[in-house]
Amino acid sequence: MIVTAPSQDQSKNGPRPINMNTDIPGILKLLELVFGASLDAEGRKMFAGNASALESPAILWRLSPAAAKLSLGFVWEENGRIVGNVTVLNSEMPGRYLVVNVAVHPDYRRRGIARLLMQRVENLVRQRQGNQILLQVVKQNNAAIELYNALHYTTIGSMTHWTASVSRLRRLELNLDTVGPPIRELKRHEWKSAYVLDRQALHADLHWPEQLKQDAYKNGFWVKVMNFLNGRQAETWVATAGKNQLVGLGAITSEWGRSHVASIRVHPAWQGRLERPLLAKLIRRLQYLPRRNVQIDHPDDDELVNSLLQEANFQPRRTLTHMRLDLDE
Repeated sequence: MIVTAPSQDQSKNGPRPINMNTDIPGILKLLELVFGASLDAEGRKMFAGNASALESPAILWRLSPAAAKLSLGFVWEENGRIVGNVTVLNSEMPGRYLVVNVAVHPDYRRRGIARLLMQRVENLVRQRQGNQILLQVVKQNNAAIELYNALHYTTIGSMTHWTASVSRLRRLELNLDTVGPPIRELKRHEWKSAYVLDRQALHADLHWPEQLKQDAYKNGFWVKVMNFLNGRQAETWVATAGKNQLVGLGAITSEWGRSHVASIRVHPAWQGRLERPLLAKLIRRLQYLPRRNVQIDHPDDDELVNSLLQEANFQPRRTLTHMRLDLDE
């Protein structure tokens, strides 16, 4: 049962654009209610100041980086309460928009609120001459996926988020008779080839929130200098075949105070032969780095890598399905 004081102006009930001057505390409370149990460390950090935000003047909300990300989108208001929200993020790629924080208060679900909010988003993106809307949804959330399918979103794929403590990683044994091509460090001039391999191995829109930058694997002198100044470290290991063609790739990115981030990419023609040696190499390298957690996002339908990650003592935390709506011209 819900008891609320009636609003003086019932005409305000329903969807409307987010008002940064009044809505941020209510949005934060709603998001914490809906997503609180599934938040990772970064998400919990975002809500750590929620209590103080309720008492803060609007100007402080506007100065908050976390709150600023909530500025574009819509809320659903009922009797003075925010019971629904959807946030729209701009992308670095022109015409490409991201939808996050689709949330409806549990007591107001099954009333079509999420559908109407998503229709508002589509209208907004069309008004801005956008051509794509992308979102992530928990793979097991069948009701949400059915809604997005009904709104003509298509599934790109699903990514599982794995985590482990570096101190508890298990080394992977290698069969020396079938170990495959040698693994070596990426050379400076090979960064473009590494980008091409990444695109061949993983759909571009499975990178989130932005597609992989073309210079993501650059490792020249000035890149290393900037990484050092910013407390970052990056290394990439590759397997080659033929005339130094890159066919497998393993990367680790570390940043001061954050978890290590690892990734594995294998050319489709070499899948099944390079995953174990690449992951084994990454595990050996991680044990020389600061003893923090390590995380890796990988396609959930890759049964081989999933089994290797479990063997190495990684734990799956969540699987998100990526969906996209292509808008007609």
